[in-house]
Amino acid sequence: MMISRASARERSAMSPLVVALTPVLGLYLCIQVIAFSKIGAFEFPLDDIYIHLAMAEQIASGGYGVNAGEYTSAASSPLYPFLLVPFGGQPAQIWVAVLWNLLALVGSVVLWVRIVGDAVEDRRWAAVLAALGPLAFNLAGAAMVAMEHTLHVFASLAVLRGLQTQMREGRISWLLVFGMLIGPLIRFEGLAVSGAAASALALVGRWKIGAGLFAISVALVAAFMGFLMSLGLEPLPNSVMAKISGPTGSPDFALANLFGKLQVQLQRSVPAMAMLVTLVIALVSLVRSDKADSMGRAILVAALFAGSGQLFLGQFGWFERYELYAMSFVFGLMMLYAFRPEVERTVRVLVVVGLGFLTIYYGHWMLRYGVWAPGGIYAQQQNASRFVKDVYQKPIAVNDLGYVAWGNPNYVLDLWGLASYRALKIRMDEPYEGWAGDLTDEAGIDLAIVYDSWFEDGLGKDWVKVGTLRFTNAIAFLGGRDVSYYATNAEAAPELRQMIADFAPTVTGPAEMWVEEGTVK
Repeated sequence: MMISRASARERSAMSPLVVALTPVLGLYLCIQVIAFSKIGAFEFPLDDIYIHLAMAEQIASGGYGVNAGEYTSAASSPLYPFLLVPFGGQPAQIWVAVLWNLLALVGSVVLWVRIVGDAVEDRRWAAVLAALGPLAFNLAGAAMVAMEHTLHVFASLAVLRGLQTQMREGRISWLLVFGMLIGPLIRFEGLAVSGAAASALALVGRWKIGAGLFAISVALVAAFMGFLMSLGLEPLPNSVMAKISGPTGSPDFALANLFGKLQVQLQRSVPAMAMLVTLVIALVSLVRSDKADSMGRAILVAALFAGSGQLFLGQFGWFERYELYAMSFVFGLMMLYAFRPEVERTVRVLVVVGLGFLTIYYGHWMLRYGVWAPGGIYAQQQNASRFVKDVYQKPIAVNDLGYVAWGNPNYVLDLWGLASYRALKIRMDEPYEGWAGDLTDEAGIDLAIVYDSWFEDGLGKDWVKVGTLRFTNAIAFLGGRDVSYYATNAEAAPELRQMIADFAPTVTGPAEMWVEEGTVK
């Protein structure tokens, strides 16, 4: 009888996990299968993961960058490229990224189910929240991209679970320590979560441990910045500087600019608007709360801290991934607050409605773009990668860095600047007519593969268009439909045209390629 009752309890305990895992894994697999069926191959929906794979390849060889013998900070995550080191440069390396993301997805769901189970007494509400959360935080989409964002969600939920444990049991759990320290090393935005957790701990009387953990998290980030500087690099990765830079190329945190950025994000991003509405609810709840309710106020302050940081300083969009850590943390905090017995039912309903809205939004977005986006990468970047590695086999210049750099023994000049601080500074700070041509001339590069619209007058004055690769499907997530192939000097044009003519019939996926009998640019 004891065994029977124990088995029944185990089945009951597992059912919320099954309820939560089934829809998100089902969505992930469904999108992957449909995407595979469209191109006949597995592919990622963005080129960005290949930048990290290329970085990991060089790390495995004792370097740090995308080109052998050249230091550069092309990856936005301090930690993630190191996790991708196994099988560096080999086809199997892509499955390392897939594995990390699936582990993080499952781990995030497990944490979410435990958080919901301890926060919500009503089993019906708990089942609904358990199922909605992983979908509302777009875990399927994040895992599909295979970047560090799924791991970032996991670290944020670890902090959330740690705060819940502190408030329920009065103890500091290893999950809280892990999340506060590792989150900022996965992405710098993790400092917002660590700072929010420190604020919450301070409000419940644990300010020493909160301040100490936050100080260590800042020190770890500072140590990484010191590592970059020891290599002769800027203290922040180039991709981070590109996002926070103002017109002068330096970080711009002026109040007017921050509010201007917020306005743009609210106009362009539905999740940004959902975050703003949630923070308004948190602020109203904080104003109306009992000042003696230290736990409730701590939860609300933490939500306001992290959510405001993401709205004013963070990014939203680009395959709906940058905001997911904050959505999971802030909405998770609001769930903890809303399902406390003393909180009115209206707040509870608003939180559930918010999660339901995000579920519908992200689900619709993934079904529209997720199934098509891999085809765009397969059509453009995969074909470009085959051309430069198998046919051209010389140094090149590009504006989409990842696929062509991964597993490529020849030099790749990044004209967009993620792997070239000089290119980034010129592009952001002092662009002039023909600047990209000056960089290719200095590097001795004869071939540039770019989106014309990204450079306009910055294209080399003497460049000759020798080919075009066109994506032929209706929907994708690309920088442009056409990729232009340029000879950076007239002497290189005939050979390149012949190479393109020979390669064009072998183009795979929804793409076509042809030779251009272009004139000097």
